[in-house]
Amino acid sequence: MPINKNALIRYKVLDACLRNRQRKWTLDMLVDKVSDALYEYEGISKGASIRTIQYDIQMMRSDKLGYNAPIIVVDKKYYTYEEPKYSITNLPISHADMQQMSEAVELLKQFKGFEHFNNLNDVVQKLEDHVYSTSKKQPSIIHFEKNERLTGIHYLDVLYKAIQEKKGIIYNVQIFQGRICKYHYISSLVAERV
Repeated sequence: MPINKNALIRYKVLDACLRNRQRKWTLDMLVDKVSDALYEYEGISKGASIRTIQYDIQMMRSDKLGYNAPIIVVDKKYYTYEEPKYSITNLPISHADMQQMSEAVELLKQFKGFEHFNNLNDVVQKLEDHVYSTSKKQPSIIHFEKNERLTGIHYLDVLYKAIQEKKGIIYNVQIFQGRICKYHYISSLVAERV
């Protein structure tokens, strides 16, 4: 088992403890809580040492992992976050991370249309929407629900781009009433967020 998986478990448990202001956390209490979690999730019975937890706190405080956690010691005994709403899970995504995610989305989009990757299309669209909304600090354009019988999904990318770029689109709609097909043409519809 990779050591970094255990470290991630320890960081998450420490984060949860330090956010919990209903309790005062001593180093021994943090060790016990982390040891319980390692046993529960990974079956590790030897637990965590005081030295390991001290090192984890030092790592969380530092910039090495990007956390810069404002961990303080109150009354030379109790550990907590200086900022009550701080959490390592609330870190903003850096510009470099956004660039890498955008590149990954572009790479994954190249597989659209391949039969083996049909199930991947929804994931790529969700990821692209998340990257866009995060980078532009705007709400998501699309919210997905799974619908196996959905038709016309292949138009989604065109509509998405039109909304994203605020461009007009032209389309026609066929409405079937009984056995009669009526065509309705709508032109130059300006794509806007609803």
